[in-house]
Amino acid sequence: MSDNKFFLEELTYIVGNERSLNENVIGQIIGKYHKSRILITKVYQILNNNKSILPFIHDIEATIIDYIVREEMSYEKTYYGATLYVADLFETTPTYIKCKVNQSRKSLQKIS
Repeated sequence: MSDNKFFLEELTYIVGNERSLNENVIGQIIGKYHKSRILITKVYQILNNNKSILPFIHDIEATIIDYIVREEMSYEKTYYGATLYVADLFETTPTYIKCKVNQSRKSLQKIS
């Protein structure tokens, strides 16, 4: 499970240092973390579109997972369906995804 955290931190580093996501970088990430090309590009786009707030995010894993779950729910998926989809993307369990979503939402409540 920590593999996801390191994967997300590496993509955050790439975005933070304004490196592009080319075929070579994608190939290295696939080889190192065994993540799908779809997940890599999806997370890169999310991070790149929100790079101004990256320094303020405490738990990047929980935040990205929550973001993708919310995005999937906007496509009229149920919470259960969205967590199953995200669990499949990250190759983990729906319970782990739900736990990360709860962590993210508790962090947001503390801020507001």
